[in-house]
Parts: sequence; structure tokens; C-alpha cells
Amino acid sequence: MNDEDLSQLWMVPYADLMSTLVLLFMSLFAYSYSSRGPEVEKALARMEQDVSTPQDKASAAERVAETDIAVKMKAELDQLKLKDFGIEVTARTVKLTLPSPVLFSEGSVRLSPEAGAVLGALAKLTAQYPNPILVEGHTDDVPIVGGRFRSNFELSAGRSFSVIEYFIAAGLPPGRFHARGFGEHRPVASNESSAGRARNRRIEISLVRELREGAAL
Repeated sequence: MNDEDLSQLWMVPYADLMSTLVLLFMSLFAYSYSSRGPEVEKALARMEQDVSTPQDKASAAERVAETDIAVKMKAELDQLKLKDFGIEVTARTVKLTLPSPVLFSEGSVRLSPEAGAVLGALAKLTAQYPNPILVEGHTDDVPIVGGRFRSNFELSAGRSFSVIEYFIAAGLPPGRFHARGFGEHRPVASNESSAGRARNRRIEISLVRELREGAAL
């Protein structure tokens, strides 16, 4: 006869259930954190400012101002009825992602006539802040055949410089800008579909919030 005590076996499925629930809530929290809008970031920054010590008030106020630009960017682009853009606020940057067709025609580094409305609004906003600005160009993985550019690297870098030249012509100091071209090498979606390739063709404009000493952009 087996005298083994089986009265505590219920704890095994219970523990599994609790582990599953913890993972579920962690996943939901991670999703909500990554998808929250700039308005939430600004509200959190204001809360931080309210509870800051007198010594940290200036730094907290600066963070409020930096998150405020994200809210204003979203409002401007909403007013222009621009779709498919993204704004991400992190500890280091306020990053605006624009689909390439908003600014450029296919295979070109020449700004489209419609680009002025978007970049003009951004120039006015960023002129209010002294932060460095990083402009990054990205493409899909479709090879370039013929034409002016030998590779997607050259095309993406050329587009970054075109955006920067517009901002400089609008009166922003040249010393604030940094350009990068990544070609197809930093995709945000699969290049196996037309929708994925469209997402990968983009321009990212980042207002740098925090640059650690000795770190490079």
C-alpha cells in the first residue's frame, strides 16, 4: 500500500497558473509601456518634476520641455493629416519616424513639394530647443540598379543630408545636426512583403535628450 501524501498536489497546477498569470501581466505591462503616446510621457515627466528635490528641479523641468516637443510634433502632424508616422520618447531621444514617400519620391534624394509642410513645422518646433538633432535614413533591401546611387547606403545617407540641408536653410544652426545612412541594414519589418518594405523605407529624426559624457551619437 502506498502511504505517500498526495494532499498537496494541487499546489503544482496552482503554481503553474500563477506563473502564467505573472508572465501575462508582465507582457501586458511591456506592451502598454512601449505603445504609450507622448502625452503619457509628458504627464509622467510632470509628475517627476512635482516630486523632485530642489536640486533636481531644473533637470526635471528640462525633461518636461523635451517631452512637450513630442506632444507638439504629434499635434502638428495630426493637423497636417499625416498618417503612418511614429513618435517614440525614450530616456535618450524624442524620435519621429516618417515614411520615405512623405518626403521623397522613389529612388530620389530630392525633397518632394509636400515635404516642406512637414519639415517646416518641425523646423519651427526644434528651433525652440538647443538639443542635438540626429537624422537617419533607412531603405528596404531592393538593390539599386543604375542611376546616381551605387547602393542603398548612399541613397539613405543622401536623404539624411537633404533633410538636414532643409533645416539649415530654415535657420537652424548646422552644428546641431548629425547624419546617418543605414541602407537596408536596420529593418523594422520583414522585407518579404511589400508592406514590410514600405515600413523599412523611412526617415528618423531624433531630438537627443541625453548624451552621456564620452558617448557618441
